[in-house]
Amino acid sequence: MNNRIFYFFNHFAGRFDWFDDSVELFAQGIVWFMLAVMAYLWLTGKERNQKLVFYSLLTASVALMLGIFMISPLVNHSRPFVDHQIMQLIPHVPDASFPSDHATLAFSLAFSILFVKRKLGIVMLALAILTGISRVYVGVHYPGDILGAAALSFIISYGVYKRSSRLEVIPLSMIKMYRKLMK
Repeated sequence: MNNRIFYFFNHFAGRFDWFDDSVELFAQGIVWFMLAVMAYLWLTGKERNQKLVFYSLLTASVALMLGIFMISPLVNHSRPFVDHQIMQLIPHVPDASFPSDHATLAFSLAFSILFVKRKLGIVMLALAILTGISRVYVGVHYPGDILGAAALSFIISYGVYKRSSRLEVIPLSMIKMYRKLMK
């Protein structure tokens, strides 16, 4: 099933240069846009937004560390271009692919925001999904890599969200320190 869905998306690659260029941009650039949204939220100066940025980045950090240092070495699943003759549109090292780092970052930010700011969270979730589909299309991930990243991100995001009231002293002290530095 994982291979069939992968081939469904990847078999379109290489047919239309303008579309490939767009998807390559999505596969690599959406996470930068999402991080820019985080920077904007922080720079609004609103405590609620700044706490949201803190919790979002905490979620992403924990999820990425778990994915990179524990899950990926344990699963050690190779990338599609290593196992198959496919159309690979962006270069990538042939390291383990599960879970996707890009998708983990994107979904961690999206879910964290979704729990607090519904409308913006839905937009961010759509961007995370687009990131995931794009990573499959360009040939560097299987759909399971993306689903694994989404599941990991959701679990960590939900856990941080549920415990945020207990952790509140940390972001509040960081916000206070930031405000002192910016005076």
